[in-house]
Amino acid sequence: MPRPQTVIIGLAVFAIATLVSVPNQKAAAEDLLDVYERALTSDPQFQQAIAERQALEESLPQARAGLRPDVSVTSSFNVNDENGDLAGGQADGQYRQLTYGVSLSQPLYRYSRAKAVDRADAQVSQAQAQFAFAEQALILRVAERYFDVLDAREAVDAAEASLEAIERQLEQAEQRFEVGVIARTDVEEARARADLAHAELFQARDNLQNRREELRELTNQPPGVLEALGAGVSLTAPEPSDLASWREQAQQENRQLAAARFAAEAAMEGVDVERGVRRPTVDLVAGYDGLEQYGRQGRDTSSDQLSAGVQLNLPLYQGGGISSNIREAQFRYTEAREALEETRRTVTRDAANAYRGVLTALERVQALDQARVSTRSALEATEAGFDVGTRTIVDVLNAQREVFNAERDYEQARNAYLLNTLRLQQAAGTLSKEDIDRVNALLEEAP
Repeated sequence: MPRPQTVIIGLAVFAIATLVSVPNQKAAAEDLLDVYERALTSDPQFQQAIAERQALEESLPQARAGLRPDVSVTSSFNVNDENGDLAGGQADGQYRQLTYGVSLSQPLYRYSRAKAVDRADAQVSQAQAQFAFAEQALILRVAERYFDVLDAREAVDAAEASLEAIERQLEQAEQRFEVGVIARTDVEEARARADLAHAELFQARDNLQNRREELRELTNQPPGVLEALGAGVSLTAPEPSDLASWREQAQQENRQLAAARFAAEAAMEGVDVERGVRRPTVDLVAGYDGLEQYGRQGRDTSSDQLSAGVQLNLPLYQGGGISSNIREAQFRYTEAREALEETRRTVTRDAANAYRGVLTALERVQALDQARVSTRSALEATEAGFDVGTRTIVDVLNAQREVFNAERDYEQARNAYLLNTLRLQQAAGTLSKEDIDRVNALLEEAP
């Protein structure tokens, strides 16, 4: 049998050879466009929106069917057995009877059904506007979760860098304490900070996994390494630089507001639909009926009849149901009109918030970019003061923490700028895939 040492050495050589023979493959990076294209076919919420639009679009052909001819065919076959005395003779025997017919009804005047077509047309327009908003909502939902992952990753990077710096300070503090340069208090302070940094890192990593799961919910696939906003990207203020213009555009182009307008229009048409029930209806009716009998007292008989005419129907009283339906439709219209006003106010508020969000994010990016420089300068000065004994190790740790937080906040502010830009486009009703393409062009693979 081979010796254990020989087996172990052989396995090690095989493993090394395998690693050498296989090239180092880095996980392929994913960008915002990749995630969006997968979400188009995988996001359940968006798939529901597709089905809902398709279902609501069927209301128009259903309404139009009420104005088109109604043709039906009927037929029956019976076996009859007669036994009894009738005036003039006795009726005994068995015979078979076949009846058949065709009937046609073509509405000539149906006010209620005509208005139902108008209502269905408004409902289809509402469904299409709602779907357009759902498309925009998907873009924003993908972008929000994508950048949430990037923000969480920045937090992990900052926590890891902070922990690494604190551990270096702890090691230096222990060395200095051993030679009597600093007090034991500084060592304990550094150790306490290291323990807290470990806890913060665990929390940051857990938060990152949660954000990745939220992104996976859209695509049903675990996200890979996500590309981030490249360094040196120029960020500009939105154009036009006038809040009133964005409010006005939102009131004209916002898809959610358009859907609310069509909903109010459909509700108004619904009032006419119910009022039309009181009006007379005029239909063209025609029919053909045939009858054939076999075996009745040894005789076979047949007959047919063709009829055509115009039928008038005037409803007079249905127990108050028509009046109640009209009142209900009027209340529904009032509800839809108030919902429209609520949506209009919400849309203008969202446009204002998004516009200010873009400006605020832009200002934060500029301020935090300067803060990155100033916090590093402050750290260098604090470390110099610690070397000469004028500053404590706590001061150094605090300065280091500010440096890492400034870097984290700077990257998160840049992500917030992009998100608020997309939110502003959505509020204005112009958000589209082209906006995803523009944002995606600013991303690059992390080093």
